[in-house]
Amino acid sequence: MCAAATFAPAPRSREGTNRNGPTADVVLSMHIAEVVSCHAFSPGLARLAVCPNNEEIHIYDKPESARESAPSYVLSGHTQRVTGLAWSCHGRLASVAEDRTSFVWELDEEDLVAGPRWRMVNVELKAPRAALSIAWSPDGARFAVGLASKEVAVCQYEAAVSCWICARRVGRAKASVGALSWHPTSQFLAVGTMDRRCSVYDVNDEMKPPYGEAQVTENAGAWVNAVSFSPSGALLAYACQDSSVHFRDLRQGLEGKVNTVRWRRLPFLRIAFVSDDRHLVACGFDYVPVLFRLQDAGSWEVIGSLDAGPAASVSGAAFSKRDSFQASRDHFKGLTGTSRDANSNGKGNRCHTNTITGCAYLDGARFSTSGLDGRVVVWELVGQ
Repeated sequence: MCAAATFAPAPRSREGTNRNGPTADVVLSMHIAEVVSCHAFSPGLARLAVCPNNEEIHIYDKPESARESAPSYVLSGHTQRVTGLAWSCHGRLASVAEDRTSFVWELDEEDLVAGPRWRMVNVELKAPRAALSIAWSPDGARFAVGLASKEVAVCQYEAAVSCWICARRVGRAKASVGALSWHPTSQFLAVGTMDRRCSVYDVNDEMKPPYGEAQVTENAGAWVNAVSFSPSGALLAYACQDSSVHFRDLRQGLEGKVNTVRWRRLPFLRIAFVSDDRHLVACGFDYVPVLFRLQDAGSWEVIGSLDAGPAASVSGAAFSKRDSFQASRDHFKGLTGTSRDANSNGKGNRCHTNTITGCAYLDGARFSTSGLDGRVVVWELVGQ
C-alpha cells in the first residue's frame, strides 16, 4: 500500500549565514516517505519521481498543486533498491538499482481502455555488479550508468531489438563509479570514482577515436562523491569525502590549476551549478545546502549555508586540510544520542533533518534536494 505524501508550501525563509549575500527561498517542501534514496523532477517540473528507499519508483503528477496525495503511479520492475533516477529532455525516465538492472520508462497515453500507463523498456546493461548512478545526455539520445564493477556503461536505443543497449563501456577505475555528469555538448562525460580519481572521457556520438580516452584526469585526494559541469561546460567541479570541493577551468587546458575550497564541517554528497557558472550548491551530511561563488579575482569561496541550520563561517574556505578533518571528526562525534535528537526535533528550524542525498539543478535559479528524512525540497536562489 502506497503511503500518502504531504505537500506543504514552505515558509519563504531567507535565512543564511551571509546576510548580505545570496540566500534561498524555499518554494516547495514535501514529505514523501520515511526515507527518500533518490529523486528527479521532469523537465518543467511537471512530474516528480522518487524512490522511497526500496525497489519501487513513485511518480507524482504536478506535485505543487497537491496537499495530501498518494503517488499517481507506482512503477515496479526492479527487485532491489533503486539507486538512481534521471529524466531525459524528451520525458523518458531511466532508473538503475542494486539488482544490476536498468530500465527506461515511457508514458503510453494511447490506451483508451486502461488509460495512461508507464511502459517499461529493457536495458541490456549486462552489469556484473550493482548499478550506482545514472545520467542522461543533454540531447536525450544516450545515458550513462556508473557501475560497482569500476566502469561506465554508455547506453543508446537500438531499434532493431526495440530496447536500450550498452553500446560501449568507458573507463576502467580501481574502485566503484559513484558520480557522473555530461558535458552540455553531449560529447564528454565526467566520472567520479572511489579510487580518488575524477576523469573526463571523450564519448562522441560517432564513437570515433579518441572515443573512450580520458581527456582530463585529476587525483582528488579522497574518493569522489559528486561531479558537475557548469552550464557553459567551461568549468568542472567535484566534491570529495575529505570535505573539499575542487574547481577546474577547462579553458586553460592541461596546464590549468585546480582551485580547492575546504569546508570546515562534514563532507558533501551532491553538487549542482545553479543559474550560471558562478554559483554552485553542495549538500551532504550537514543537512543544509551550502553556496559556493566565483569571486571577481577568479577564486571560489564559501558564501555559507542557505538554510536556517547551524551557521557556517565564510572563513571556512581558509581552513587547512588538517583543521577540516579535525572539525569534521568532532562534529561526527556530536551527532549521537541527544545531540542528533535535538537537531531532528525541528528546533534547528531546518528544512532537512537528516543527510541530504540528492541535489539537482531545475531551471532559472531553482534547485531541488532530497534526503534521508523523506523530504523533497525545491529552493530558489535569490539576491545573486
